[in-house]
Amino acid sequence: MGNEWDDYAGGWDDDPAARAYATAAHRSLIAALSAHRLRLDGLQVLDFGCGTGLLTERLARDCGSVHAVDTSEAMLGVLNDKIDRNGWPHVCTGRSLPTDVGGHDLIVCSSVCSFLDDYPATVAQLVRLLRPGGLFVQWDWEREGEADDSDGLTRSEISSALTAAGLEAVEVRVGFELPMGEHTMRPLMGTGRRGTEPPEEGTSDPGDGTQPDGFVLR
Repeated sequence: MGNEWDDYAGGWDDDPAARAYATAAHRSLIAALSAHRLRLDGLQVLDFGCGTGLLTERLARDCGSVHAVDTSEAMLGVLNDKIDRNGWPHVCTGRSLPTDVGGHDLIVCSSVCSFLDDYPATVAQLVRLLRPGGLFVQWDWEREGEADDSDGLTRSEISSALTAAGLEAVEVRVGFELPMGEHTMRPLMGTGRRGTEPPEEGTSDPGDGTQPDGFVLR
């Protein structure tokens, strides 16, 4: 999928809808953090499926560090130029998941999860990278019905994947409503928090040192 998205990289940031979406997602993230009594200040963040970094650049203002991951080399090239221009030593990029299990306070996935080959398995991999008490947040378009060949994810798919990955306080709702011309953006926002208690005996601990496998976008 990286090559496919490479074609969009050059003009992505010029799209008013893309920029408005990132601003609204960031605003909804602040609200979600507040609901969990958290703030962005100083957090170690993983931006999974970062694209050109429209959300990353907003996170960089307050976070302690941002690790931005995407499969598109061209998209990351746009973000790397921003990092150089702004002098952000606390922001790094990569095309594969980091290996610091339990090293992140927050993981965000903006409009990427519905493109994954195995969405539930990738969420489970990502949750391993959260510290106890860390928050997972995703935004994706809502799919109507259960047809596998249509875009987006259903509320039940998101809820099931986050719960199966071991997240607690899972919630799926409309993240924001943003009028754009004749249409209104209403992406779903799924949130869940990694528990602070150790796993029960006989269960698999996501933070036991197991390294995450690679992720695949279709």
